[in-house]
Amino acid sequence: MALLTVVTPTYNRADCLQSCCKALLAQTVFSFQWLIVDDGSTDGTDMIVREMQASTDRFPIDYVKKENGGKHTALNAAHPYIKGDYVVVLDSDDAFTPNAVESILNAWKSFENDESVGRIIFLKGTSADSPVCWVAHPGIPLDTLKEPRIGSIGRDCCDTFRAELFKKYRFPEFEGEKFIGEGAAFFPMELESKGVYYNEVIYLCSYREDGLTKAGRGMRVMNPKGGMYNSKTYMHPRLPLKTRVKKGILYSCYAKFAGVGFKEMMKDNPYRFMTVTTYLPGRVLAAYWKRKHL
Repeated sequence: MALLTVVTPTYNRADCLQSCCKALLAQTVFSFQWLIVDDGSTDGTDMIVREMQASTDRFPIDYVKKENGGKHTALNAAHPYIKGDYVVVLDSDDAFTPNAVESILNAWKSFENDESVGRIIFLKGTSADSPVCWVAHPGIPLDTLKEPRIGSIGRDCCDTFRAELFKKYRFPEFEGEKFIGEGAAFFPMELESKGVYYNEVIYLCSYREDGLTKAGRGMRVMNPKGGMYNSKTYMHPRLPLKTRVKKGILYSCYAKFAGVGFKEMMKDNPYRFMTVTTYLPGRVLAAYWKRKHL
């Protein structure tokens, strides 16, 4: 039985998928489904997946192919095919430590009957001994919006979810755009449920030069409607004022790139005061980013 679904969105990463599979074959337990969502690859990914499916019966490998639309659309497409009670996302160019699945399932055993807990969060790292961040209060249910992640490189963590919570929130999709920050779907989950952190690295990051992390602001500028949505999401009053001001500035900045005027920015906007006070700084930032990134 697949207690856990490992979702791998992929696009032209046929060269990485076999390494990803090797890491899954090295797991200490195999109570998981590997769900590969192919976001319109043209590099023979489908053939590689068929070879992997034929070469192992330790865990089921399910494959879904869709038109190219970006990682967030691939995660949306995964929803109907999830078979596990819990979900974790593993990018095709990354890997798990050998005990990752076992650690995830053991942690959920401790909280499976606590319905207030919707997410259990482990660490990412460049190696098992080199986390990119850590937290101060591991092992207890808490409001993750108030728990700072103390970063050495960044703030990336490996979130695992109750399947019903993961499938409840879809990423918004904007025509012509292929990127939106993960917070667009993950933030509502944080509002709805508590999380439990574990200071244990189970996810090994590669940070490829052609990956989403390295693409940085240039990619975000090219997907401004998603940037607007994400920024407005994070102006929520439960967040610190510093964060809300920063996101207000970004909201105005992305609106400029999206060709959205002030009047439209204010329409159906619950954060009008923050939008007004950060409007001009956002437009100045947009002018700077236009010179630097376009």
